[in-house]
Amino acid sequence: MTPERGHADDLGDLASAVQAARTHIDRIASRARTHLSTLAAPLAPAHNPATSDGTTCPPSPVPPDLLRRAVLHASNGLTGSQAEFTPAHTEYLAYLGRDLRKFGVTMQHYVAAAEAAGRALCDEFGHPYPGVDLTYRRAGELGIPDGLTELLQAVDNAVRIVALGAVEDDDAGIPASLPATVLEVVPRTAQTTVVRLQASSPDTGWAGQTLEVRTPASPDDWQQYASALPPNPAGYLEFHCPASAGEPEVGETWVVANPAGGLGVPTGDDAPSRVVMIAVGTGLAALRALVLDVSGTDTPPAVDLFWGVDTSRDLYGLDDLRGLERGFPWLTVTPVVADEDHTTAAETALTTALRTASGAGAAHRDGTLVLVSGEDAATVGDEVRVLTDAGVDPEQIFAEP
Repeated sequence: MTPERGHADDLGDLASAVQAARTHIDRIASRARTHLSTLAAPLAPAHNPATSDGTTCPPSPVPPDLLRRAVLHASNGLTGSQAEFTPAHTEYLAYLGRDLRKFGVTMQHYVAAAEAAGRALCDEFGHPYPGVDLTYRRAGELGIPDGLTELLQAVDNAVRIVALGAVEDDDAGIPASLPATVLEVVPRTAQTTVVRLQASSPDTGWAGQTLEVRTPASPDDWQQYASALPPNPAGYLEFHCPASAGEPEVGETWVVANPAGGLGVPTGDDAPSRVVMIAVGTGLAALRALVLDVSGTDTPPAVDLFWGVDTSRDLYGLDDLRGLERGFPWLTVTPVVADEDHTTAAETALTTALRTASGAGAAHRDGTLVLVSGEDAATVGDEVRVLTDAGVDPEQIFAEP
């Protein structure tokens, strides 16, 4: 077999073969997709969104860019001359397997993917495909260079790790996705709509986590929302959705998957003496869920919640927060409006809740936990920098996304 165009790539060792494959990644990916289309059945996820009239959306495709980035990232984790990955990259591949479950990727697809990728590599570099579980002896018989042999072994190993991540979640009984019915749609501002839903199961993560959400308005995209409600036996969810989410309707079916994130308030011996929460925009949802979650403990810590928005028109949940403040004596709520107060939520927190005679750092040594939640990573990063520049210990700050 000869490649479709002439090239003299060095395939003598694994590092060289990896570099050659990275150079030809787009051609290899195209070949792999062609092989996969003949080897694997179409994706059939357990759940798809549906409109209010019952029209079900087709399955969402696995984004090609997701797999391309995954391949490039994983290739950086190969160690030495062996087809093995560093612990961090192994963990990344296992997480990829857990994530792909929501698309309907099954074990049959992984078997097909390993073959499709191997065939694509061999096609690109002009060698016969030797099958999985390749040995050096078999490679020598077919004239396959050592580097390409090791790369084929690495591909097979990577696919096995990804599949193992999926199997671990399957065995643990973690649902790949859940359908959730829209019960109520409440437009609050021109930018924010509150959507209340009921999932088919209460297995929606823990308070403060985000969920990946697929809707009829954007059936090919997975968006990230945090529920403003802690997990509950009825499976109720409340998302604070931006205008870009479209116009939801009661009766729609959304799909939720992959609870993720690390926001939380420890209990027991690790419980903080005080919690300072800093929300920006719809980042309020995750922190509201944590407030409700903390309210169920025997001795809630003092909680200072600072909510930053651009204008007073954006304070869509202030009446609700005031109601919680009246009901929970340990909760203090401070709205921060940028165009009126000319400051940020983090700056206000520093001059009030985090102010001590010994400075911001001392407050954290005394057991204060700081949680930051925002609409995007850039906004959250700005708030965290304000805190750390003022001396707040970074180890006491937990931020999402």
